[in-house]
Amino acid sequence: MGRTQAVTTPQFDLSTHNFVEEEAMRAPFTLGVFDKETQSCGIIRKGGVSQSSSEIAGKLAKLLNSAPYARESNYEIVVEPIPDPIDFISSIREAEAVIRFSFTVTWPNPHDVDRLIQGPAKEFTKEAGGERTRVEVEGESLDKGLIEDVAKAVAADGEQASASVRTGEGGPPKRVHLSGNPVVERVEPSPRESVFSSILDATKRAYHRVRGPVDL
Repeated sequence: MGRTQAVTTPQFDLSTHNFVEEEAMRAPFTLGVFDKETQSCGIIRKGGVSQSSSEIAGKLAKLLNSAPYARESNYEIVVEPIPDPIDFISSIREAEAVIRFSFTVTWPNPHDVDRLIQGPAKEFTKEAGGERTRVEVEGESLDKGLIEDVAKAVAADGEQASASVRTGEGGPPKRVHLSGNPVVERVEPSPRESVFSSILDATKRAYHRVRGPVDL
């Protein structure tokens, strides 16, 4: 994936001994892989290519939906950035109590959803003909462990979540959101395998880090 752009570069003309500016075509690009097992994409960050995960996701979705498979199958391919849930989960664990928790779901498809809540909510969204459903629960002290499990599943699905927590300082509840930086994983190249294999390995590590236990 990449783009072409015209750029003006300073040059030295050896025949006239003058400094001149010449126009040339520049084509910054980056590499990525799709992991069928986790249904996630790993994309290398490179200079000259957009660093916005939302912008990259939107362009990738547009590219994939322009392919004959999506049109002929009457499917829409959705690409969402996976947010790193560590700050959100840290706020949940450190709170004196969680009094409200909400998250969004869209249609069924991701294989790795929380079966207790996410799965039925996705089926409801589809049957109701909706595009997105918000699930919210309130209470004096919600189960932090359950909220953490659902938050990780929501993050892996690229959806949104938020919580109201009491910090124990006597002030009003604090609102925290599952948002911000996308998941980033270092690619570790190996001379014994292709760069795509290295990106795939990093993608799998990043995904399983989101879905697995969070060490704070």
